[in-house]
Amino acid sequence: MEPAAASLSIETNGSHGYDVDIIAWFDHVSEKAGLVQTETLRRILELNWGVEYLKKCSGTTEGRQKFVPFTRHSSQTTLNIFSLAAAYRSRVYPIREGGKILELIYSSKQFKTKGGLTVGTATTHYYASEEFKIKQEKTKSFTCSPAEVISGGDYKQSTYCHLLLGLFFCDQVEFITSTFAYSIVQAFGAFEEMWKEICNDIKEGSLSTRITLPKMRTSVLDIISSSPNPSLASRIEENCKKLENLDWVGLIPKLWPNAKYVYSIMTGSMQPYMKKLRHYAGGIPLVSADYGSTESWIGVNVDPSLPPENVTFAVIPTFSYFEFMPLYRQNQDFSTAIDDFIEDEPVPLSKVKVGQEYEIVLTTFTGKLDVSFPLFSS
Repeated sequence: MEPAAASLSIETNGSHGYDVDIIAWFDHVSEKAGLVQTETLRRILELNWGVEYLKKCSGTTEGRQKFVPFTRHSSQTTLNIFSLAAAYRSRVYPIREGGKILELIYSSKQFKTKGGLTVGTATTHYYASEEFKIKQEKTKSFTCSPAEVISGGDYKQSTYCHLLLGLFFCDQVEFITSTFAYSIVQAFGAFEEMWKEICNDIKEGSLSTRITLPKMRTSVLDIISSSPNPSLASRIEENCKKLENLDWVGLIPKLWPNAKYVYSIMTGSMQPYMKKLRHYAGGIPLVSADYGSTESWIGVNVDPSLPPENVTFAVIPTFSYFEFMPLYRQNQDFSTAIDDFIEDEPVPLSKVKVGQEYEIVLTTFTGKLDVSFPLFSS
């Protein structure tokens, strides 16, 4: 198998054909996961055996921030998993081609190291990449917000503009998403306080003075200033007054009537936000986003119809080399600490057993990571 095992390039006509082809590709590599994993490891070793980074830098598990290399491979695997996940979601929740997405996404500033490498968070790198634009074209769904809002670097100003533009295009929005569930909860919490200001901007085709970043102001005004919409503003205002009396229960379907679902990482540390997110969703399905770490994506949600508490992820064998360390509880009393484990020797992806609890060890294209949290094989 060529280095292609680590990436995917598909040309098709229309998003439906792309959905079929990318799922077929995933089925193909999953059926021979053992061989694909062997080839993936070979490629990793071949590309990295002599690099200075791995010889001199052993990483850190301390509290200080980690610098993780972000390569073209990182962008491509992110494009692949987002496209694959979108294909599975479209089977359950079909969306209109050309529709819009209210994406509450944020990227921070990038900077250069002494050696000339660009440094930033994983999401910052991705949102600045060509793959982010390609993802929208492939899935035929387009974010409401321009790049200047996403990369503004000011969370509060970006959130205001995301919500403003999401409501400006509210009838076109097919689903609502953010990287993490807490971002959606926080954004709607802020909306409860500033909805009147947003309505005024839609009515007048203006932009609040709270938006002070020049590039962000210009990009948003370019969209809304030529099309003031008093009737839409009145409709939103009327709905918000009713929602206030209902403690904002069902905010999402009331303000975005064509939204099919809410999509975000909702597992692990995001679970405490589920109650409030369901409060806002008012019956709209919550779909858990995919399983990964900063260093590598791991698995895709293959059954979006399941609630976040029952989500099932399938490992993508081309992204990294995966080993699974069996964990055995010393105390079967599940009310005790979850780290009371005995570890066994790791097994490859093709040797995992249903129902066994494991810790994942990744060998990635940019280094090795021990992902220290347990999961069940199913």
